[in-house]
Amino acid sequence: MIRDQIKKDIVDALKGGGLELGKPFGPEPQGRRLDVEVTRTADSKFGDFSTNVALKASRGNKSFDKAQDKQSPMEFAKVLADSLQKQPYLKKLEVVKPGFINIFIKEEYWQKQVEDVLKQSSEYGSNSLGKGKKARVEFVSANPTGPLHFGNARGGPIGDCLASILELSGYKVIREYLHNDVGGQVAKLGRSIINVAIGQKLENQEYKGEYILDLINKIKKISNFKFQISNSGEAGEKAVEIILKQIIKDTKEMGVNYDKIYHESEFIKSKQTENVLEDLKKKGFLRQNEGATWFAPNDQFLRDRECVVIKSDGDYTYFANDIAYHKLKFAEGYDLVIDILGANHHGHVPRLKAAVDAVGFDPSKFYVILYQWVRFKRGAEVVKMAKRAGTFITAKEVLDEVGRDAVRFFILSHDANSHIDFDLSLASEKSSKNPVYYVQYAYARISSILAKSEVRSQKSEVSYERLTTNYELNLIKQITRLPELVADIAGNFAVHRLTGYAIDLADSFHKFYENCRVIPARNASHSDAGGGEKEDLMRARIGLITATKIALANTLKLLGVSAPEKM
Repeated sequence: MIRDQIKKDIVDALKGGGLELGKPFGPEPQGRRLDVEVTRTADSKFGDFSTNVALKASRGNKSFDKAQDKQSPMEFAKVLADSLQKQPYLKKLEVVKPGFINIFIKEEYWQKQVEDVLKQSSEYGSNSLGKGKKARVEFVSANPTGPLHFGNARGGPIGDCLASILELSGYKVIREYLHNDVGGQVAKLGRSIINVAIGQKLENQEYKGEYILDLINKIKKISNFKFQISNSGEAGEKAVEIILKQIIKDTKEMGVNYDKIYHESEFIKSKQTENVLEDLKKKGFLRQNEGATWFAPNDQFLRDRECVVIKSDGDYTYFANDIAYHKLKFAEGYDLVIDILGANHHGHVPRLKAAVDAVGFDPSKFYVILYQWVRFKRGAEVVKMAKRAGTFITAKEVLDEVGRDAVRFFILSHDANSHIDFDLSLASEKSSKNPVYYVQYAYARISSILAKSEVRSQKSEVSYERLTTNYELNLIKQITRLPELVADIAGNFAVHRLTGYAIDLADSFHKFYENCRVIPARNASHSDAGGGEKEDLMRARIGLITATKIALANTLKLLGVSAPEKM
Protein backbone atom coordinates (compact mmCIF):
# COMPACT_ATOMS: atom_id res chain seq x y z
CA MET A 1 0.00 0.00 0.00
CA ILE A 2 1.12 3.54 -0.73
CA ARG A 3 1.37 4.58 2.93
CA ASP A 4 3.94 1.86 3.58
CA GLN A 5 5.91 2.91 0.52
CA ILE A 6 5.95 6.53 1.71
CA LYS A 7 7.12 5.43 5.16
CA LYS A 8 9.87 3.29 3.65
CA ASP A 9 11.09 6.14 1.48
CA ILE A 10 11.12 8.54 4.44
CA VAL A 11 13.03 6.00 6.54
CA ASP A 12 15.56 5.50 3.75
CA ALA A 13 15.98 9.25 3.36
CA LEU A 14 16.49 9.75 7.10
CA LYS A 15 19.02 6.95 7.28
CA GLY A 16 20.81 8.42 4.29
CA GLY A 17 20.91 11.72 6.12
CA GLY A 18 22.59 10.20 9.13
CA LEU A 19 19.65 9.62 11.50
CA GLU A 20 19.45 6.06 12.80
CA LEU A 21 15.87 5.04 13.32
CA GLY A 22 14.84 2.94 16.26
CA LYS A 23 17.80 4.16 18.29
CA PRO A 24 17.44 6.44 21.33
CA PHE A 25 17.87 10.11 20.50
CA GLY A 26 17.13 13.44 22.07
CA PRO A 27 18.38 15.37 25.10
CA GLU A 28 16.91 13.08 27.76
CA PRO A 29 19.40 10.67 29.38
CA GLN A 30 17.46 7.66 28.18
CA GLY A 31 16.73 9.21 24.79
CA ARG A 32 13.59 8.80 22.68
CA ARG A 33 12.72 6.64 19.72
CA LEU A 34 11.65 8.03 16.41
CA ASP A 35 8.47 6.60 14.93
CA VAL A 36 7.74 7.63 11.37
CA GLU A 37 4.05 8.46 11.09
CA VAL A 38 2.26 8.98 7.79
CA THR A 39 -1.44 9.75 7.99
CA ARG A 40 -4.28 10.47 5.61
CA THR A 41 -5.31 14.12 5.51
CA ALA A 42 -8.85 15.14 6.39
CA ASP A 43 -8.93 17.76 3.62
CA SER A 44 -7.58 17.11 0.13
CA LYS A 45 -6.29 20.67 -0.14
CA PHE A 46 -3.58 19.60 2.30
CA GLY A 47 -2.62 16.64 0.13
CA ASP A 48 -3.37 12.94 0.36
CA PHE A 49 -1.01 12.17 3.22
CA SER A 50 0.91 14.14 5.80
CA THR A 51 3.85 13.44 8.10
CA ASN A 52 5.11 15.18 11.22
CA VAL A 53 8.42 13.29 11.21
CA ALA A 54 10.41 16.52 10.86
CA LEU A 55 8.85 17.91 14.03
CA LYS A 56 9.93 14.84 15.98
CA ALA A 57 13.29 14.20 14.34
CA SER A 58 14.58 17.76 14.58
CA ARG A 59 14.11 18.04 18.35
CA GLY A 60 17.49 17.81 20.05
CA ASN A 61 19.16 16.23 17.02
CA LYS A 62 21.95 17.09 14.73
CA SER A 63 20.84 18.30 11.35
CA PHE A 64 19.45 15.92 8.80
CA ASP A 65 22.29 16.62 6.36
CA LYS A 66 24.90 17.25 9.09
CA ALA A 67 25.56 20.71 7.69
CA GLN A 68 24.66 22.40 10.96
CA ASP A 69 24.43 21.41 14.58
CA LYS A 70 20.66 21.78 14.69
CA GLN A 71 17.82 22.68 12.41
CA SER A 72 14.38 24.03 13.06
CA PRO A 73 11.50 21.67 12.17
CA MET A 74 10.77 23.78 9.07
CA GLU A 75 14.38 23.58 7.90
CA PHE A 76 14.49 19.88 8.62
CA ALA A 77 11.22 19.33 6.71
CA LYS A 78 12.51 21.23 3.67
CA VAL A 79 15.69 19.16 3.50
CA LEU A 80 13.70 15.93 3.89
CA ALA A 81 11.16 17.01 1.26
CA ASP A 82 13.97 17.78 -1.21
CA SER A 83 15.32 14.25 -0.73
CA LEU A 84 11.91 12.73 -1.51
CA GLN A 85 10.98 14.79 -4.56
CA LYS A 86 12.07 12.20 -7.13
CA GLN A 87 9.78 9.42 -5.96
CA PRO A 88 7.72 8.36 -9.03
CA TYR A 89 4.34 8.39 -7.24
CA LEU A 90 4.67 11.97 -6.01
CA LYS A 91 2.78 14.82 -7.61
CA LYS A 92 4.21 17.39 -5.21
CA LEU A 93 5.25 18.00 -1.60
CA GLU A 94 4.40 21.01 0.53
CA VAL A 95 6.19 22.02 3.71
CA VAL A 96 3.92 23.92 6.08
CA LYS A 97 4.35 25.36 9.56
CA PRO A 98 5.39 24.28 12.06
CA GLY A 99 7.13 21.48 10.13
CA PHE A 100 4.57 19.22 8.48
CA ILE A 101 5.13 17.75 5.03
CA ASN A 102 1.96 17.40 2.97
CA ILE A 103 2.17 14.71 0.32
CA PHE A 104 0.22 14.82 -2.96
CA ILE A 105 -0.01 11.57 -4.96
CA LYS A 106 -0.24 11.44 -8.76
CA GLU A 107 -3.67 10.63 -10.20
CA GLU A 108 -2.21 7.84 -12.31
CA TYR A 109 -1.08 6.05 -9.17
CA TRP A 110 -4.62 6.10 -7.71
CA GLN A 111 -6.08 4.93 -11.01
CA LYS A 112 -3.81 1.87 -11.01
CA GLN A 113 -5.09 0.83 -7.59
CA VAL A 114 -8.45 -0.28 -9.01
CA GLU A 115 -6.88 -3.20 -10.84
CA ASP A 116 -4.94 -4.23 -7.72
CA VAL A 117 -8.16 -4.36 -5.68
CA LEU A 118 -9.85 -6.50 -8.33
CA LYS A 119 -6.91 -8.92 -8.37
CA GLN A 120 -6.87 -9.33 -4.57
CA SER A 121 -10.66 -9.65 -4.33
CA SER A 122 -11.64 -11.36 -1.05
CA GLU A 123 -8.06 -10.99 0.23
CA TYR A 124 -8.12 -7.23 -0.20
CA GLY A 125 -7.25 -5.50 3.05
CA SER A 126 -5.04 -8.30 4.34
CA ASN A 127 -1.49 -7.99 5.61
CA SER A 128 1.20 -10.24 7.08
CA LEU A 129 1.85 -8.44 10.38
CA GLY A 130 0.87 -11.53 12.37
CA LYS A 131 2.20 -14.17 10.02
CA GLY A 132 3.46 -17.15 11.99
CA LYS A 133 1.95 -15.83 15.22
CA LYS A 134 -0.98 -16.94 17.35
CA ALA A 135 -3.51 -14.78 19.21
CA ARG A 136 -6.41 -15.56 21.51
CA VAL A 137 -9.28 -13.26 22.35
CA GLU A 138 -11.58 -13.85 25.32
CA PHE A 139 -14.83 -11.94 25.33
CA VAL A 140 -18.32 -11.81 26.84
CA SER A 141 -17.63 -14.45 29.57
CA ALA A 142 -20.88 -13.28 31.15
CA ASN A 143 -22.15 -13.57 34.69
CA PRO A 144 -23.36 -17.20 34.79
CA THR A 145 -26.38 -16.64 37.03
CA GLY A 146 -28.74 -14.90 34.62
CA PRO A 147 -29.57 -14.19 30.98
CA LEU A 148 -26.96 -12.45 28.85
CA HIS A 149 -27.57 -8.78 29.47
CA PHE A 150 -26.64 -6.23 26.86
CA GLY A 151 -23.89 -4.75 28.98
CA ASN A 152 -21.90 -7.98 28.70
CA ALA A 153 -23.09 -8.56 25.14
CA ARG A 154 -21.29 -5.39 24.03
CA GLY A 155 -18.05 -7.34 24.28
CA GLY A 156 -19.29 -9.83 21.66
CA PRO A 157 -19.05 -7.72 18.50
CA ILE A 158 -15.89 -6.02 19.79
CA GLY A 159 -14.10 -9.32 20.40
CA ASP A 160 -15.37 -11.03 17.27
CA CYS A 161 -14.47 -8.10 15.02
CA LEU A 162 -11.02 -7.78 16.56
CA ALA A 163 -10.43 -11.51 16.08
CA SER A 164 -11.39 -11.16 12.41
CA ILE A 165 -9.02 -8.20 11.99
CA LEU A 166 -6.18 -10.21 13.53
CA GLU A 167 -6.97 -13.16 11.24
CA LEU A 168 -6.82 -10.88 8.19
CA SER A 169 -3.46 -9.70 9.50
CA GLY A 170 -2.04 -13.22 9.45
CA TYR A 171 -2.61 -14.35 13.04
CA LYS A 172 -3.99 -17.76 13.88
CA VAL A 173 -6.76 -16.78 16.28
CA ILE A 174 -8.82 -18.56 18.91
CA ARG A 175 -12.07 -17.04 20.20
CA GLU A 176 -12.70 -18.16 23.76
CA TYR A 177 -15.24 -17.93 26.57
CA LEU A 178 -14.74 -18.52 30.30
CA HIS A 179 -17.71 -20.02 32.15
CA ASN A 180 -17.55 -19.01 35.80
CA ASP A 181 -19.52 -22.00 37.06
CA VAL A 182 -18.30 -22.10 40.68
CA GLY A 183 -18.44 -19.85 43.71
CA GLY A 184 -20.87 -18.18 46.05
CA GLN A 185 -23.04 -16.68 43.31
CA VAL A 186 -23.86 -20.15 41.97
CA ALA A 187 -24.90 -21.27 45.47
CA LYS A 188 -27.07 -18.16 45.88
CA LEU A 189 -28.78 -18.85 42.56
CA GLY A 190 -29.49 -22.41 43.69
CA ARG A 191 -31.05 -21.18 46.93
CA SER A 192 -33.29 -18.74 45.04
CA ILE A 193 -34.47 -21.56 42.76
CA ILE A 194 -35.20 -23.91 45.65
CA ASN A 195 -36.97 -21.24 47.69
CA VAL A 196 -39.30 -20.29 44.83
CA ALA A 197 -39.90 -23.95 43.94
CA ILE A 198 -41.07 -24.72 47.50
CA GLY A 199 -43.42 -21.75 47.59
CA GLN A 200 -41.53 -18.62 48.65
CA LYS A 201 -42.17 -15.35 46.83
CA LEU A 202 -39.93 -14.54 43.87
CA GLU A 203 -39.53 -10.88 44.85
CA ASN A 204 -38.00 -11.89 48.19
CA GLN A 205 -35.09 -13.81 46.65
CA GLU A 206 -31.53 -12.72 45.92
CA TYR A 207 -32.19 -13.53 42.25
CA LYS A 208 -35.68 -12.31 41.47
CA GLY A 209 -36.02 -12.12 37.69
CA GLU A 210 -38.81 -14.08 36.06
CA TYR A 211 -36.20 -16.28 34.40
CA ILE A 212 -35.99 -18.11 37.75
CA LEU A 213 -39.41 -19.63 36.94
CA ASP A 214 -38.09 -20.81 33.58
CA LEU A 215 -35.10 -22.42 35.26
CA ILE A 216 -37.34 -24.32 37.65
CA ASN A 217 -39.41 -25.70 34.75
CA LYS A 218 -36.31 -26.66 32.73
CA ILE A 219 -34.70 -28.43 35.69
CA LYS A 220 -37.93 -30.39 36.18
CA LYS A 221 -37.87 -31.50 32.54
CA ILE A 222 -34.29 -32.69 32.39
CA SER A 223 -34.11 -34.69 35.64
CA ASN A 224 -35.97 -36.15 38.60
CA PHE A 225 -34.47 -33.42 40.73
CA LYS A 226 -35.92 -32.95 44.22
CA PHE A 227 -36.46 -29.32 45.11
CA GLN A 228 -35.36 -29.19 48.74
CA ILE A 229 -32.97 -26.94 50.66
CA SER A 230 -30.26 -29.60 50.89
CA ASN A 231 -30.09 -29.71 47.09
CA SER A 232 -29.56 -25.95 46.53
CA GLY A 233 -25.93 -26.46 45.47
CA GLU A 234 -26.89 -28.96 42.79
CA ALA A 235 -29.75 -26.71 41.70
CA GLY A 236 -27.27 -23.88 41.15
CA GLU A 237 -24.97 -26.12 39.13
CA LYS A 238 -27.79 -27.32 36.87
CA ALA A 239 -29.07 -23.76 36.47
CA VAL A 240 -25.77 -22.24 35.33
CA GLU A 241 -25.37 -24.95 32.69
CA ILE A 242 -28.85 -24.21 31.38
CA ILE A 243 -28.07 -20.49 31.37
CA LEU A 244 -24.75 -21.10 29.56
CA LYS A 245 -26.55 -22.88 26.72
CA GLN A 246 -28.85 -19.89 26.31
CA ILE A 247 -25.96 -17.42 26.46
CA ILE A 248 -24.08 -19.30 23.74
CA LYS A 249 -27.27 -19.44 21.69
CA ASP A 250 -27.67 -15.66 22.08
CA THR A 251 -24.05 -15.01 21.08
CA LYS A 252 -24.53 -17.19 18.00
CA GLU A 253 -27.54 -15.07 17.06
CA MET A 254 -25.20 -12.12 17.40
CA GLY A 255 -22.86 -13.77 14.91
CA VAL A 256 -20.30 -14.98 17.46
CA ASN A 257 -18.99 -18.54 17.34
CA TYR A 258 -16.47 -19.63 19.96
CA ASP A 259 -13.59 -21.99 19.30
CA LYS A 260 -13.25 -22.94 22.95
CA ILE A 261 -15.35 -22.68 26.12
CA TYR A 262 -13.43 -23.08 29.36
CA HIS A 263 -15.20 -24.02 32.61
CA GLU A 264 -13.76 -22.56 35.78
CA SER A 265 -14.65 -25.74 37.64
CA GLU A 266 -12.27 -27.67 35.39
CA PHE A 267 -9.30 -25.65 36.64
CA ILE A 268 -10.14 -26.89 40.12
CA LYS A 269 -10.83 -30.50 39.17
CA SER A 270 -7.64 -30.78 37.11
CA LYS A 271 -5.66 -29.17 39.96
CA GLN A 272 -4.40 -26.43 37.63
CA THR A 273 -5.36 -23.79 40.20
CA GLU A 274 -3.73 -25.76 43.02
CA ASN A 275 -0.53 -26.19 41.00
CA VAL A 276 -0.22 -22.56 39.95
CA LEU A 277 -0.75 -21.37 43.52
CA GLU A 278 1.89 -23.79 44.76
CA ASP A 279 4.28 -22.39 42.18
CA LEU A 280 3.50 -18.82 43.28
CA LYS A 281 4.07 -19.82 46.88
CA LYS A 282 7.53 -21.15 46.06
CA LYS A 283 8.35 -17.91 44.28
CA GLY A 284 7.28 -15.87 47.31
CA PHE A 285 4.18 -14.30 45.75
CA LEU A 286 1.71 -15.55 48.39
CA ARG A 287 1.28 -14.51 52.00
CA GLN A 288 -1.06 -15.43 54.84
CA ASN A 289 -3.30 -12.94 56.56
CA GLU A 290 -6.26 -13.55 58.89
CA GLY A 291 -6.56 -17.18 57.84
CA ALA A 292 -6.67 -16.40 54.10
CA THR A 293 -3.99 -16.69 51.42
CA TRP A 294 -3.23 -13.53 49.46
CA PHE A 295 -1.53 -12.91 46.12
CA ALA A 296 1.20 -10.36 46.95
CA PRO A 297 3.04 -9.10 43.83
CA ASN A 298 6.52 -7.67 44.31
CA ASP A 299 5.72 -4.53 42.34
CA GLN A 300 5.47 -1.75 44.93
CA PHE A 301 2.76 -0.03 42.91
CA LEU A 302 0.52 -3.09 43.26
CA ARG A 303 0.88 -3.68 46.96
CA ASP A 304 -2.38 -1.89 47.63
CA ARG A 305 -4.01 -4.26 45.13
CA GLU A 306 -3.16 -7.49 46.91
CA CYS A 307 -6.09 -9.85 46.85
CA VAL A 308 -7.26 -13.14 48.28
CA VAL A 309 -6.71 -16.34 46.28
CA ILE A 310 -7.75 -18.84 48.98
CA LYS A 311 -10.48 -17.80 51.40
CA SER A 312 -10.38 -18.61 55.10
CA ASP A 313 -12.82 -21.48 54.49
CA GLY A 314 -10.38 -23.06 52.01
CA ASP A 315 -12.29 -22.23 48.81
CA TYR A 316 -10.52 -20.68 45.84
CA THR A 317 -11.53 -17.21 44.76
CA TYR A 318 -12.41 -16.27 41.20
CA PHE A 319 -9.03 -14.59 40.89
CA ALA A 320 -7.16 -17.78 41.84
CA ASN A 321 -8.82 -19.67 38.98
CA ASP A 322 -8.23 -16.71 36.70
CA ILE A 323 -4.49 -16.93 37.36
CA ALA A 324 -4.56 -20.60 36.33
CA TYR A 325 -6.59 -19.71 33.24
CA HIS A 326 -4.15 -17.02 32.13
CA LYS A 327 -1.16 -19.25 32.73
CA LEU A 328 -2.84 -21.76 30.42
CA LYS A 329 -3.33 -19.08 27.76
CA PHE A 330 0.37 -18.32 27.58
CA ALA A 331 1.58 -21.87 28.20
CA GLU A 332 -0.22 -23.00 25.05
CA GLY A 333 2.17 -20.83 23.05
CA TYR A 334 0.21 -17.70 22.15
CA ASP A 335 2.01 -14.52 21.15
CA LEU A 336 -0.88 -12.21 21.87
CA VAL A 337 -3.49 -12.60 24.63
CA ILE A 338 -6.44 -10.24 24.79
CA ASP A 339 -9.22 -10.01 27.38
CA ILE A 340 -12.29 -7.92 26.63
CA LEU A 341 -14.02 -7.02 29.88
CA GLY A 342 -16.63 -4.65 31.26
CA ALA A 343 -15.44 -1.41 32.84
CA ASN A 344 -16.33 -2.78 36.29
CA HIS A 345 -13.22 -5.00 35.99
CA HIS A 346 -10.94 -1.95 36.02
CA GLY A 347 -9.34 -2.90 39.34
CA HIS A 348 -8.82 -6.47 38.14
CA VAL A 349 -6.49 -5.46 35.29
CA PRO A 350 -3.29 -4.59 37.20
CA ARG A 351 -3.69 -7.74 39.30
CA LEU A 352 -3.95 -9.85 36.16
CA LYS A 353 -0.88 -8.24 34.62
CA ALA A 354 1.04 -8.84 37.82
CA ALA A 355 -0.16 -12.46 37.86
CA VAL A 356 0.95 -13.04 34.25
CA ASP A 357 4.37 -11.72 35.18
CA ALA A 358 4.48 -13.80 38.38
CA VAL A 359 3.77 -17.08 36.57
CA GLY A 360 6.67 -16.41 34.22
CA PHE A 361 5.22 -14.86 31.07
CA ASP A 362 5.67 -11.53 29.33
CA PRO A 363 2.90 -9.10 30.43
CA SER A 364 3.65 -6.90 27.41
CA LYS A 365 1.91 -9.55 25.31
CA PHE A 366 -1.22 -9.30 27.45
CA TYR A 367 -3.84 -6.66 26.72
CA VAL A 368 -7.15 -5.84 28.35
CA ILE A 369 -9.85 -3.85 26.57
CA LEU A 370 -12.44 -2.38 28.91
CA TYR A 371 -15.81 -1.37 27.51
CA GLN A 372 -18.37 0.97 29.05
CA TRP A 373 -22.09 0.43 29.53
CA VAL A 374 -25.05 0.88 27.24
CA ARG A 375 -28.19 2.97 27.76
CA PHE A 376 -31.23 2.38 25.56
CA LYS A 377 -33.44 5.06 24.09
CA ARG A 378 -36.31 5.42 21.67
CA GLY A 379 -35.58 8.79 20.19
CA ALA A 380 -35.22 11.10 23.20
CA GLU A 381 -36.96 8.74 25.62
CA VAL A 382 -34.84 6.52 27.85
CA VAL A 383 -36.03 2.89 27.89
CA LYS A 384 -36.63 1.46 31.36
CA MET A 385 -35.11 -1.78 32.59
CA ALA A 386 -36.78 -5.03 31.62
CA LYS A 387 -38.76 -7.01 34.18
CA ARG A 388 -37.95 -10.39 32.70
CA ALA A 389 -34.28 -10.38 33.69
CA GLY A 390 -34.98 -8.53 36.91
CA THR A 391 -32.65 -5.55 36.54
CA PHE A 392 -31.45 -5.25 32.95
CA ILE A 393 -32.23 -5.50 29.25
CA THR A 394 -31.13 -8.78 27.71
CA ALA A 395 -29.21 -9.25 24.50
CA LYS A 396 -32.02 -11.41 23.15
CA GLU A 397 -34.59 -8.64 23.60
CA VAL A 398 -32.50 -6.24 21.55
CA LEU A 399 -31.64 -8.83 18.90
CA ASP A 400 -35.32 -9.71 18.51
CA GLU A 401 -36.22 -6.05 18.04
CA VAL A 402 -33.51 -4.66 15.74
CA GLY A 403 -31.63 -7.70 14.41
CA ARG A 404 -28.00 -8.81 14.33
CA ASP A 405 -26.73 -6.29 11.78
CA ALA A 406 -27.93 -3.25 13.70
CA VAL A 407 -26.73 -4.62 17.04
CA ARG A 408 -23.23 -5.26 15.76
CA PHE A 409 -22.91 -2.07 13.73
CA PHE A 410 -24.24 0.19 16.49
CA ILE A 411 -21.96 -1.39 19.11
CA LEU A 412 -18.94 -1.19 16.83
CA SER A 413 -19.66 2.45 16.01
CA HIS A 414 -18.40 3.52 19.43
CA ASP A 415 -15.01 3.46 21.06
CA ALA A 416 -15.04 0.80 23.77
CA ASN A 417 -14.09 3.48 26.29
CA SER A 418 -17.24 5.50 25.62
CA HIS A 419 -20.77 4.93 26.85
CA ILE A 420 -23.43 4.14 24.24
CA ASP A 421 -26.87 5.65 23.89
CA PHE A 422 -28.41 2.91 21.75
CA ASP A 423 -31.40 4.35 19.87
CA LEU A 424 -33.70 1.41 19.19
CA SER A 425 -35.91 3.50 16.91
CA LEU A 426 -33.00 4.56 14.71
CA ALA A 427 -31.60 1.03 14.60
CA SER A 428 -34.95 -0.21 13.25
CA GLU A 429 -35.37 2.54 10.66
CA LYS A 430 -35.09 1.68 6.97
CA SER A 431 -33.60 4.94 5.75
CA SER A 432 -30.28 6.65 5.18
CA LYS A 433 -30.49 8.02 8.74
CA ASN A 434 -29.68 4.52 9.95
CA PRO A 435 -25.92 4.07 9.34
CA VAL A 436 -26.02 0.31 8.83
CA TYR A 437 -28.86 0.68 6.31
CA TYR A 438 -26.90 3.45 4.55
CA VAL A 439 -23.85 1.22 4.13
CA GLN A 440 -25.79 -1.86 3.10
CA TYR A 441 -27.79 0.17 0.58
CA ALA A 442 -24.53 1.20 -1.11
CA TYR A 443 -23.62 -2.47 -1.49
CA ALA A 444 -27.08 -3.36 -2.82
CA ARG A 445 -27.01 -0.42 -5.24
CA ILE A 446 -23.68 -1.57 -6.68
CA SER A 447 -25.03 -5.12 -7.01
CA SER A 448 -28.03 -3.78 -8.92
CA ILE A 449 -25.86 -1.81 -11.33
CA LEU A 450 -23.62 -4.79 -12.00
CA ALA A 451 -26.65 -7.03 -12.52
CA LYS A 452 -27.95 -4.64 -15.17
CA SER A 453 -24.61 -4.34 -16.90
CA GLU A 454 -24.19 -6.29 -20.11
CA VAL A 455 -20.43 -5.80 -20.12
CA ARG A 456 -18.43 -9.00 -20.22
CA SER A 457 -14.68 -9.61 -20.21
CA GLN A 458 -14.31 -8.90 -23.92
CA LYS A 459 -11.15 -6.88 -23.37
CA SER A 460 -8.11 -7.97 -21.43
CA GLU A 461 -7.35 -4.43 -20.33
CA VAL A 462 -9.42 -1.56 -19.00
CA SER A 463 -8.36 2.07 -19.29
CA TYR A 464 -8.57 3.17 -15.65
CA GLU A 465 -6.76 6.40 -16.51
CA ARG A 466 -10.17 7.59 -17.71
CA LEU A 467 -11.23 7.89 -14.06
CA THR A 468 -10.38 11.56 -13.65
CA THR A 469 -13.25 13.30 -11.85
CA ASN A 470 -13.00 14.15 -8.18
CA TYR A 471 -15.88 11.75 -7.47
CA GLU A 472 -13.99 8.86 -9.07
CA LEU A 473 -10.62 9.68 -7.51
CA ASN A 474 -12.13 10.27 -4.07
CA LEU A 475 -13.85 6.89 -4.26
CA ILE A 476 -10.56 5.19 -5.15
CA LYS A 477 -8.85 6.94 -2.24
CA GLN A 478 -11.53 5.69 0.15
CA ILE A 479 -11.23 2.13 -1.17
CA THR A 480 -7.47 2.15 -0.61
CA ARG A 481 -7.83 3.12 3.06
CA LEU A 482 -8.95 -0.41 3.99
CA PRO A 483 -5.53 -2.13 4.11
CA GLU A 484 -4.13 0.77 6.15
CA LEU A 485 -7.03 0.59 8.58
CA VAL A 486 -6.78 -3.18 9.06
CA ALA A 487 -3.06 -2.88 9.83
CA ASP A 488 -3.69 -0.04 12.28
CA ILE A 489 -6.48 -1.85 14.14
CA ALA A 490 -4.36 -4.99 14.39
CA GLY A 491 -1.97 -2.83 16.41
CA ASN A 492 -4.24 -0.50 18.38
CA PHE A 493 -7.45 -2.61 18.61
CA ALA A 494 -9.63 0.44 17.77
CA VAL A 495 -12.32 -1.58 15.98
CA HIS A 496 -14.78 1.34 16.06
CA ARG A 497 -12.78 2.96 13.25
CA LEU A 498 -14.02 0.27 10.86
CA THR A 499 -17.66 1.43 10.97
CA GLY A 500 -16.53 5.00 10.33
CA TYR A 501 -14.66 3.76 7.30
CA ALA A 502 -17.69 1.82 6.06
CA ILE A 503 -19.82 4.98 6.25
CA ASP A 504 -17.16 7.09 4.51
CA LEU A 505 -16.82 4.52 1.72
CA ALA A 506 -20.59 4.28 1.25
CA ASP A 507 -20.84 8.08 1.23
CA SER A 508 -18.14 8.38 -1.44
CA PHE A 509 -19.91 5.79 -3.56
CA HIS A 510 -23.32 7.46 -3.25
CA LYS A 511 -21.80 10.80 -4.33
CA PHE A 512 -20.05 9.10 -7.24
CA TYR A 513 -23.31 7.41 -8.28
CA GLU A 514 -25.24 10.68 -8.18
CA ASN A 515 -22.71 12.49 -10.36
CA CYS A 516 -21.20 9.87 -12.67
CA ARG A 517 -23.28 7.66 -14.95
CA VAL A 518 -21.90 4.15 -15.03
CA ILE A 519 -24.01 2.56 -17.78
CA PRO A 520 -24.98 4.85 -20.69
CA ALA A 521 -28.67 5.35 -21.47
CA ARG A 522 -30.14 2.72 -23.79
CA ASN A 523 -30.53 5.20 -26.66
CA ALA A 524 -26.87 6.21 -26.50
CA SER A 525 -24.98 5.16 -29.63
CA HIS A 526 -21.59 3.50 -29.44
CA SER A 527 -21.03 3.77 -33.20
CA ASP A 528 -21.02 7.54 -33.32
CA ALA A 529 -17.92 9.66 -32.74
CA GLY A 530 -16.61 9.11 -29.27
CA GLY A 531 -18.59 5.89 -28.83
CA GLY A 532 -15.48 3.84 -28.15
CA GLU A 533 -14.34 6.33 -25.54
CA LYS A 534 -17.70 6.13 -23.82
CA GLU A 535 -17.48 2.36 -23.71
CA ASP A 536 -13.95 2.55 -22.26
CA LEU A 537 -15.20 4.93 -19.58
CA MET A 538 -18.11 2.63 -18.81
CA ARG A 539 -15.75 -0.32 -18.41
CA ALA A 540 -13.48 1.70 -16.15
CA ARG A 541 -16.39 2.77 -13.99
CA ILE A 542 -17.72 -0.77 -13.78
CA GLY A 543 -14.27 -1.82 -12.62
CA LEU A 544 -14.34 0.99 -10.06
CA ILE A 545 -17.69 0.03 -8.56
CA THR A 546 -16.67 -3.64 -8.57
CA ALA A 547 -13.62 -2.65 -6.53
CA THR A 548 -15.92 -0.65 -4.26
CA LYS A 549 -18.11 -3.69 -3.80
CA ILE A 550 -15.08 -5.77 -2.84
CA ALA A 551 -13.97 -3.22 -0.24
CA LEU A 552 -17.49 -2.95 1.17
CA ALA A 553 -17.96 -6.71 1.26
CA ASN A 554 -14.65 -7.26 3.05
CA THR A 555 -15.43 -4.48 5.53
CA LEU A 556 -18.90 -5.81 6.31
CA LYS A 557 -17.46 -9.29 6.73
CA LEU A 558 -14.99 -7.97 9.31
CA LEU A 559 -17.84 -6.22 11.10
CA GLY A 560 -19.94 -9.39 11.00
CA VAL A 561 -22.70 -7.51 9.16
CA SER A 562 -24.53 -8.95 6.15
CA ALA A 563 -23.99 -7.63 2.63
CA PRO A 564 -27.42 -7.83 0.90
CA GLU A 565 -27.57 -7.95 -2.89
CA LYS A 566 -31.05 -6.43 -2.81
CA MET A 567 -32.86 -4.09 -0.43
